[in-house]
Amino acid sequence: MKREQGFTIVEVIIAIMVLTVGLLVLVNSSALVTRMISQGQRSAVAATDAARILDSLRAVACTARNAGSAVVWRGAVPVDSLNWHYAADTTNHWRLVLSSKYRTRQSQWRLDSMETYISCLL
Repeated sequence: MKREQGFTIVEVIIAIMVLTVGLLVLVNSSALVTRMISQGQRSAVAATDAARILDSLRAVACTARNAGSAVVWRGAVPVDSLNWHYAADTTNHWRLVLSSKYRTRQSQWRLDSMETYISCLL
């Protein structure tokens, strides 16, 4: 009697099931990574906008300290809302607080803030 070598149908079906599960896990993790990259890009754009406004406010803080706000638009859609105010820390020292509210996925909003201290001794 000759003994034939090869895989049984049960082994082939189990291998296909394991491969299918592995591919499904890979697809789900790649979707998660894509969402995380998109969120990181939105956060980076909001931080860049906030840093730009913060630098311009810091440059004139010793002469004018007005609270304010600004909205950053992409086309007809608001993507970032910035609000800032000054608080007296001590005499000739000010604290500038800037809040950035930007869109996340699914049209939700996230709030981040930055602050810096300004000395007006000169």
